[in-house]
Amino acid sequence: MKKLLAIVACAAALLMITQCSISRKVMAKAYPIGFTELHNYYVVNTHKVKKIERKIITSEEEFRNIFGEAAVMGTNGTPTPVNFKTQFVLAVILPETNRVVSMYPESVLENGNAVIFNYKVDKGEKTSYTMVPFTAIALDRPLEMLSMEFYFEEK
Repeated sequence: MKKLLAIVACAAALLMITQCSISRKVMAKAYPIGFTELHNYYVVNTHKVKKIERKIITSEEEFRNIFGEAAVMGTNGTPTPVNFKTQFVLAVILPETNRVVSMYPESVLENGNAVIFNYKVDKGEKTSYTMVPFTAIALDRPLEMLSMEFYFEEK
């Protein structure tokens, strides 16, 4: 039993190392591409997040099942529009927490058919309320969406 556990642990470690090296190889020759950060949305309470979710959202229906609009007063108070005919969304959603958590995109890189979404997570003090932290961006839809590979990297 101990040998089996050791083999499984080694295989998991090897898989992690391989995944990291793949994204490093892809990142080495990647170049930055433009994106639009989505503002004034929230994760709807019917979407339960048990562990970190990395989403590639290609339809408005799927988007509405996860996010609601949170319009506020002022010049930048309307939610960022997304046209799913020409765009798609990459999102990273964390489980519900009682800490102040800020998430934001740092960069998006492309290398052939690979897209790397680099994002930052800042964790703060405990609060008396809970929240579901997330960051989301809109990208122009490529011609061959099915052949794309996506990597999500926390910085």
